[in-house]
Amino acid sequence: MGERTLVSAVLNGKCPRCREGDMFTYPVSKLSKFNKMNEFCPRCGRRLEPEPGFYQGAMYVGYAFTIAAILVISLILYLAWNPADVVYIATVIGVMILLAPLNYRYSRIVYLYTFGGIRYDPTWSE
Repeated sequence: MGERTLVSAVLNGKCPRCREGDMFTYPVSKLSKFNKMNEFCPRCGRRLEPEPGFYQGAMYVGYAFTIAAILVISLILYLAWNPADVVYIATVIGVMILLAPLNYRYSRIVYLYTFGGIRYDPTWSE
């Protein structure tokens, strides 16, 4: 398989070391198990939780994603229609509920890539 770019690996939830193995066990569409992570990369064997409790810091990334989504949704509503306040609130809550599995996954992925100390190694198999 050809080398994956950093952006492609992050968007597809791949291991930061080999950029080939999946970080999560199930697809995000399986809502009952969207949060199940592999303990080790199925491709290169790298541990995906550098230390116990590591992903608690991912809450801050998830918070930033939430604030960004609220701002974008509010701006779109304001520019397109400028509805009543209750419509803003209901729309934001509905969209955030729908995006919760993606927010969870991408906050962990971004946090691991940023603070996990795992660097890409194209020669990991050698």
